[in-house]
Amino acid sequence: MENIEKEKKEQLIILSNKQNLSVSGTNKIISLKPELIQLDTVYGGLIISGEKLELVKLDNATTRAEINGNINAIKFLQEKDKEPFFRKIFK
Repeated sequence: MENIEKEKKEQLIILSNKQNLSVSGTNKIISLKPELIQLDTVYGGLIISGEKLELVKLDNATTRAEINGNINAIKFLQEKDKEPFFRKIFK
């Protein structure tokens, strides 16, 4: 059911001149530092790394975040393995 919901949602990530980033489908901001911004999006965690990063705009109505700075990398976090901890130990 969760996969069906993700397929229906659209997310746009637009990077202009390696300095202006627009991300739609943003649920919330997890971390906000000048060298790293972590967002929770409709497709999971998203990490933006670089220098002098700043959140310029966050519009909750359109779920769009705009970030400026020297952007070096954009990375999606993989979902964690859902197997219980003790089952991994006692395999």
